Amino acid sequence: MKRARVLGLTLILLSVGAVSLMAAPAKKPAAAKKPVAAAAVNDSDVVLARVGTEVITRRTIAERLLEIPDQYRANYMTPEGRQQILDRVIEEKVWLNDAAAHGVPKRPEIERQLASQRRDLLIRTWINELMANNPAPSDSEATAYYEEHSEEFRTPANVHVRHIQLKSEADAKKVLALAKAKGADWAKLVTTWSQDSLTKSNGGDLGTVTRDGGFVAIGAQPALAESAMALGTGGLGGPYRTNKGWHVLKVDSYQAETVRPFEQVRSFIVRQLAQQRSTSFYQELLGKAKANAKVVTDTSAVRGYMSTRKSAREMFQDAQQAGAPQARIDAYRKVVEAWPDADITPQAAFMVGFIYSEELKDYDAAEKAFRELLAKYPKSELAASAQWMVDHMRTEEAPSFSPGEADSSAPAAAPGKGPKK
Repeated sequence: MKRARVLGLTLILLSVGAVSLMAAPAKKPAAAKKPVAAAAVNDSDVVLARVGTEVITRRTIAERLLEIPDQYRANYMTPEGRQQILDRVIEEKVWLNDAAAHGVPKRPEIERQLASQRRDLLIRTWINELMANNPAPSDSEATAYYEEHSEEFRTPANVHVRHIQLKSEADAKKVLALAKAKGADWAKLVTTWSQDSLTKSNGGDLGTVTRDGGFVAIGAQPALAESAMALGTGGLGGPYRTNKGWHVLKVDSYQAETVRPFEQVRSFIVRQLAQQRSTSFYQELLGKAKANAKVVTDTSAVRGYMSTRKSAREMFQDAQQAGAPQARIDAYRKVVEAWPDADITPQAAFMVGFIYSEELKDYDAAEKAFRELLAKYPKSELAASAQWMVDHMRTEEAPSFSPGEADSSAPAAAPGKGPKK
C-alpha cells in the first residue's frame, strides 16, 4: 500500500573509495615510503540520511530495530524491510521536529503524561527486579497444600439420568414394568407416555446432575437425584413422586465421588501458592522500602482529607449514574440539600421534577418539585422550563427544550412559546 509522504529530505549516499598509495620522491626511488593506511571507517556511523541538523546512521537503525519484537524483527532484515525501517525513522524524526517546532512537548498535558510514563516504567522495572528474588514454591509445599485442602479437589458424585414423567402412580408402575420388559424401547415409551414436553423429544434426557438435584427441565429435585444415584449405571426405577408428578428413571451412567490426583492439580497449586507468596513478598518489600524512606503520615490531616465532601458537580455526576429513576431522584435531592447555592443545583432540582413527570408519570410529585425550584431559584435559567412543565406536563404537548440533555450534564434550554400543533 503506497503512502504519500512529503519528506523534504536529501538522501545522501556515501561510499568509501580506495586510498591511493603515496609514492616517495623521485630522487630516491629505492627508498620509497611504505603505504599509509587509510583511517578506518566504522560502518555503524555511516550517515544514511539527514533531517535538518540530525543524522540517521546505521547505528540509529540498529537501535530502532531492537525496539521491534523478536518475532517481527526478521521482516526488516531484507533490503525492502531495511528501506521500510529507514523510511519510518525519517518519518518519525520529521514529525517529532514538527511537533517540537509547534510547542507540543511543552504542553502541560504532554509533560504530565511523559512524567507518568517515566514514573511507571521506573517503578515497574525496579519492582520486577526485586520480585525476581521471590523463590518459587517447592514440591513439598505444593504437596502439603494438596493434603490440607483435599476438599477443593473433590469431584462430587454425579449421575446422567433420563425420565418418563406421568400423571399418576398407577401409570408410573405400568410404564416401569414396560421399561423392564425384555426388548423394551425406552425412546418409544418416552414418546408415548411422558408428560414432560421439554424432554419428550430427546428420550427424556435430564442431563447430568449432582446430589443437589439441579435438573434443567424439572428444577431442583435432590430426592430424585439421590434415587437415581442409588440405581447405579444402567438402573431402572420408580415410581418417584415430585411436585411435577410421578417419574420412572433410567440411569445412563453414575460416577462416584472422586478426588483428583495430585499430579493433575499440581500446576494449579503451584500457581496459587506463587500468587500468595508474591503478594506477601511484595508487602514485605514495601514495608522495608517505607521504613527506609521514613514515611510518616499525619493521621489527623488524612482523616480530614478523607472526610472532604464531594463537590456539587461530582454529586450531580453520581446522580446521573445512579440507575433506577427513584435512585436518581434521591441523588439529585442530595445535591440540592448539600449544595443549595451551587451553579448546578437548579439543574439537579429540575431533574427531580422531570424524572417524576416523564419516567414515573407522577405528575403531582413532579409539580411539587418544579414549584420548589421556582420558589428557591426564581432567577435560574431553568425557571421558565420548570413553569412550562407545570403548565403542560399533563398534556401531550411536547416541550421545546431537551431535558434529557440536562441529565447528561448539559443545561436544559428554556422553552419558547411551545410547538405548534
